[in-house]
Amino acid sequence: MQKEVSRAIKGTWILTIASLFSELLSAIYRIPLQNIVGDRGYFIYQQVYPIYGIFSVLALSGLPVVISKAFAQQDSLSAKHNLLKKTFVILSISCVVVTGLLWMSSRYLAFLMGDSQLYLEVRMVALTFLLVPFEASLRGYFQSDLLMTPSAISQVSEQFLRIVVIISSAILFGHGILNVYQMGSIANAGAFIGGILAVIILLRTFQKHHEVEEVNGDGKIKLEHGLVLEILLIVVFTGITIFYQFIDSFSMLRLLMHSGISLTQAEIQKGIFDRGQPLLQLGIVISLSFVSTIMPQLKETNRIKQNQSTIQKMVRVCLWLSVAETAGLIALMPQINTMLFTDVNGSKTLGIYMLSILIVSLINLLIAITSSDDEKNIHKLVLFGMSLVAKAALNVILIPKYGIAGGAMATVLSECVILFGILIIYGFNREFLSLDEQFIFNLIKAGLVMAIVVKIIVSLFAVGTTMTRIHSVILNIIAIPIGALVYLKLSKHWQMLTKEEWEILPMGKYLTKFMKIED
Repeated sequence: MQKEVSRAIKGTWILTIASLFSELLSAIYRIPLQNIVGDRGYFIYQQVYPIYGIFSVLALSGLPVVISKAFAQQDSLSAKHNLLKKTFVILSISCVVVTGLLWMSSRYLAFLMGDSQLYLEVRMVALTFLLVPFEASLRGYFQSDLLMTPSAISQVSEQFLRIVVIISSAILFGHGILNVYQMGSIANAGAFIGGILAVIILLRTFQKHHEVEEVNGDGKIKLEHGLVLEILLIVVFTGITIFYQFIDSFSMLRLLMHSGISLTQAEIQKGIFDRGQPLLQLGIVISLSFVSTIMPQLKETNRIKQNQSTIQKMVRVCLWLSVAETAGLIALMPQINTMLFTDVNGSKTLGIYMLSILIVSLINLLIAITSSDDEKNIHKLVLFGMSLVAKAALNVILIPKYGIAGGAMATVLSECVILFGILIIYGFNREFLSLDEQFIFNLIKAGLVMAIVVKIIVSLFAVGTTMTRIHSVILNIIAIPIGALVYLKLSKHWQMLTKEEWEILPMGKYLTKFMKIED
């Protein structure tokens, strides 16, 4: 059992580090992209990003997570291979249909997004769905055995090549070789090109494993009751932020113009709002990686109790990290915004937006742990639908009045619909998460104290200086380590984590020695 726990923790951090690196690349490439093409060019690229985001959920996180659980339930290697074949066929048929529909409706979708010339970008992104059957099924297959390395390597490679294509298109635009729409189309084609590399890596890895694996068993596939509903549940909730961004793509531009600003200014404002997407994705990577590791351990409903201790530790550590991320990003948002995007425009909006990191992380954990509860899964999907309706309605109410800040508020409030809805469904029972009141109270206190300390440090160092990119970099270098140390010291003082939970963290054993954590 201890060996399995160790593999689970190791697998979590392999995937987390790879995902963090991928998202770090995703955040970094937006710096030269936005600097070269400006906020309007950034808007042109980002406007169809939610469609790519849905592909990302299907290929990288949502589908592999739930498929890995289905693979883990099989009693023999032969059954796993049979399931892999059937999964691939079903996904292939579905994704060919999706690609065809997106391609044929691209002009209409571009019109609804507010700019009919975006149709080529829609078509480029549509091609990526042809890769989902390969990426989702193979990543799920490997993750079912807690083998996270193939997923990690393919993910980083895919993102790196995609970014090379994006930056190349931006440079060509900067030299006047491409117009803004051609730049956007080629940049979005980078997802398909990078995806092909990921598929090649996964296929080669599978071929090597297949050669050494000894196929056994009768090949009979065993599936849990309610698996289809569970797949739908995990996919939609893993990609919950993408669906909100999708609503923003179809509504924000028109609502900003309705408030009285021009199309060009509306596009620039939407581009500023979109700065928050890479930061949000970077923030929720940790919770998604924990979910990816928790799911295969829920092999059967009656095995949940056996893995309860491990799952509870992962939940507590994940929330502990999510609070630190959220509080730190909000406290340093003007500096982070300037460091990445050259100015402080939209910092308050992005600060509101960052609350989504904590809310979505908690939602992801709640959904993963309760995904086998067939009776209540339909209620969770209803909550998801209600939150989308709330997001659309709140956009209409808040954006004309508060601009892009209203869009951020609408997203956070819509996420709260799901979070509190799930808590109500389970009667606010914290036992299965091992989240006692004292832990939650201390978590909130530690996050607030850290944020206040960081704000004070930034204010002291920023007196009499103009906020430039260099100054923001220096302030971040000073404030982040101090904030982290304050959070660590408070966590130790209030005994928020056990020694075992500290050791789940990267370099946890060294950290426990440094912090002098005792049993």
